[in-house]
Amino acid sequence: MANIVGKNFDNKNNVDISVDADGDNGSSSSSSSRCSGSCNWYKGNVDATGLSWLASGRGMLIMSNIFMSTSLLWLAKNEAGCFEDPDTIGGECHKSIYGMKAESFVTNIATIAAVLAALFMPICGAIVDYTPHRKLVGIVTAIVLIVIQAVQIGTTEKTWFAMGLLQAIAAFIYQLQVVVVFAYMPDIAREVGELTMTTFSSQFSAVQYFSSVIFLVVVTSINFRLGSSEVLTGQISQGLNTVTSIVLFGIGWFRLTQRPALRELPQGHSLLLEGFRQIWNTAKSVQRQYKHGLRWFLLAVVFAEASATAITTVSIVYLSSSIQLSGTQIGIFFIITLVATSVGTLWATFVTNRTNPNTSLKLSMAYLFVVLMAGALALDGVTDNLKYLSYIWALFVGLGLGWYYPTENLFFAMCLPKGQEAEYAGFWVYCGQILAWFFPLLFSLLIENNISQKYGVILVASGFLVAIIFLMFTCSWEDIIKEVNTNTTSSTAKKVKGEKNDNNDGDDYAHDLALDEEYNV
Repeated sequence: MANIVGKNFDNKNNVDISVDADGDNGSSSSSSSRCSGSCNWYKGNVDATGLSWLASGRGMLIMSNIFMSTSLLWLAKNEAGCFEDPDTIGGECHKSIYGMKAESFVTNIATIAAVLAALFMPICGAIVDYTPHRKLVGIVTAIVLIVIQAVQIGTTEKTWFAMGLLQAIAAFIYQLQVVVVFAYMPDIAREVGELTMTTFSSQFSAVQYFSSVIFLVVVTSINFRLGSSEVLTGQISQGLNTVTSIVLFGIGWFRLTQRPALRELPQGHSLLLEGFRQIWNTAKSVQRQYKHGLRWFLLAVVFAEASATAITTVSIVYLSSSIQLSGTQIGIFFIITLVATSVGTLWATFVTNRTNPNTSLKLSMAYLFVVLMAGALALDGVTDNLKYLSYIWALFVGLGLGWYYPTENLFFAMCLPKGQEAEYAGFWVYCGQILAWFFPLLFSLLIENNISQKYGVILVASGFLVAIIFLMFTCSWEDIIKEVNTNTTSSTAKKVKGEKNDNNDGDDYAHDLALDEEYNV
């Protein structure tokens, strides 16, 4: 479900910004000047307008993959013979196909896609940073996504395995598309200013959210009206999404401007390895300078995002097999989840304002673990007349995700070093992908060993518990903020003076030593 809600890149504090005195209007830009008088969206900034169209396209594409995954799961189980002579425990099929259990096919796809993303995201990031081909990479990845969506209209009993492989490639290419898209955000922020960019980023999230809901409602309504099978629903979804992607991605990338390389590749360095080198250097910087707050937060993100990312894929398998929901019912489940997230964001604001982002984030993850565990145990093998309880589960899961994501974003924005926003934002995104393959793989292994899927759901949710443990090692919220401000000031001083800041921050240095002693770091 992370792919449904996603990270809301609220750039109030996590972008490199150059603003005028009022903090709202930045320097002039080529993108703004290109916009004619008829372009009134996003204060005439065509790059921001382009990102809005792309956000809408991504929202619909993600939703189409829910129906596609449901179709692939049904086809795999059908070819394995699950519906003819099902060897089931509580609705779960333990028959194999192509050397794997039929019900692990979808989670295996997610595993492959996550591994590819973790390997190639740094390379894509290096191309964006060190070459002027950012827009070209975005256009190419968008075209590949559209072509795959169009080809998958032909998903049938004869083609499902090949279409599953294409699904893995599409999920991987989608992550590269996201890398390119978010590379535009710091540039826009420099042009329009911090306050305006905060509004823009909220609007991007709103556009993606409402586009997701609209697509889900339309496809689910068509499915309900026609009484179509999971396979036909997947075909309808891919056909509709091909059209919407052509329009939305086409307009979005046409609007976006070409950008020069952000930096020059050091002599003797390889473009293929430079992204990994930058990640390593950023990790060392976090370990050295932000070991009381940001370090533990990013470690928590590695496991929390791994769980959150896996929930969508795992829940499709669990809902279809253990609870035996139809394609229409699964669509309704995700509609309820999405709608509930908007209410969850209000609860996030309420709790965070009365505590702090660190406490609120830990509470949100504890809530998600309990809700996921309780739902998996309570709903496993329910009778037909009690399947409606899954919708109640969707409501509570949506509330939790709506609480978790804004709080995580706020935590990161508040402890992000000034002047290094683009570098650390990219590192944050990568942290969320490092173990994205881990929990789908574990879920598949449980299926392969005939272990009930309800335990797989609980295992997937356990990443939130690991994240909470990491956050327990942070210092107080006030000291987390002070650590960021101290090191940001020190880094700025070094750049300005061209020398190490040995003695100018005695009080801050003493404070850091005190924190080291107090937290045994």
